[in-house]
Amino acid sequence: MNFSRLEYLLNQYALNQCSKKELLELMSLIGHYESTEDLELSLRNIWNGLNDQDEVPPIDQEKIYAKIMASQDSPILKKNWLWRPLAAAVIAVILLGIAFYSFNGSQVLNQLIALAKPVKYQITPGTNKATLRLANGSIINLNNSAEPSLTNYGNIQIKKNSNGQIIYQVIADSTDTKLASTYNVFTTPKGGQYEIILADGSKVFLNANSSLTFPTAFSATQRDVVLKGEAYFEIAKNKKKPFKVSANGTEIKVLGTHFNVMAYEDEPLLKTTLFEGSVQVNTHTTTKVIKPGQQAVTYKNQSTIDINESKPDEDLAWKNGYFLFQDEGIESVMRKIARWYDVEVVYKESIPGGEFGGKISRYKNILDVLKPLELTGSVHFKLEGRRIIVTQ
Repeated sequence: MNFSRLEYLLNQYALNQCSKKELLELMSLIGHYESTEDLELSLRNIWNGLNDQDEVPPIDQEKIYAKIMASQDSPILKKNWLWRPLAAAVIAVILLGIAFYSFNGSQVLNQLIALAKPVKYQITPGTNKATLRLANGSIINLNNSAEPSLTNYGNIQIKKNSNGQIIYQVIADSTDTKLASTYNVFTTPKGGQYEIILADGSKVFLNANSSLTFPTAFSATQRDVVLKGEAYFEIAKNKKKPFKVSANGTEIKVLGTHFNVMAYEDEPLLKTTLFEGSVQVNTHTTTKVIKPGQQAVTYKNQSTIDINESKPDEDLAWKNGYFLFQDEGIESVMRKIARWYDVEVVYKESIPGGEFGGKISRYKNILDVLKPLELTGSVHFKLEGRRIIVTQ
């Protein structure tokens, strides 16, 4: 990190003398800080180096704001806004009219530093939590604990391994046809996610606000499950027993493969993304087979199946622990945030327009996710308990 260059750019910014190129360089440098402590040190160095006799004209907030907005087409301030949380904090501070050279004392410097630090709020990210409701009515609450455990429920054995995965096993005769006609439901709430290993060895990782319905034991000829929400599947190979996922009017049939299905009821479409193997996607009148690197898209109340090139980073972002938005409207962005942080989103008056893009960890405080969105100038948020009010 070139600290002298950073201090020069901060000084230029405070004087409202940053060129567009210097502004982007400043945002990039701040964005590379790993902690706000380092940023604080640089700010204090600037303060300590000031001459008390310096006289600087007041900063014109409107000009600074116009300069920032004029730079929105740049990769730093538009496409990658979520990669610059510290930069976002500094912009917010300056827009509030707090400038380095207009300080009357170190107390104001402390105010600036405090504003640049992430704000803590009671809305925390989601965790590993779920419930498993067995066919006999028993409900097992699953939490974030990594402690291994073993529990028997009649002919069902539930294990929890050291990785926190739930292993579901049938210890009775799995050919009993009665077991194939009774069903369990594995559910994650808003703000939850969890991974289960089914009796055949298949792995299913559920995203927030999702459920997987599966029989107590698979039959001798098929393995059928029902998905609501989103899940990533790694299916154990068995040519004699195809694995079938039913979700919102779409059927996905596989023998052994890795794929992701996004089938939330509040989304306008269903996406099946294939990473390994082969998948057959069926609607009421249409059938298509997709290959690795492809994505099948189906639509509510339609039989059409569109085949697109997949975007693995985007489709598995949730599983890999981050949000990745690709030119999405605010409603799409907020649906993902609401599921993971377990909040209600309310739009006041008209829904803000514009498209948003960027990448940020799903494990950050919710304000660290919302702040950069606001800095686009297209949307504003107000938090009331677990409710987010969205305005233009």
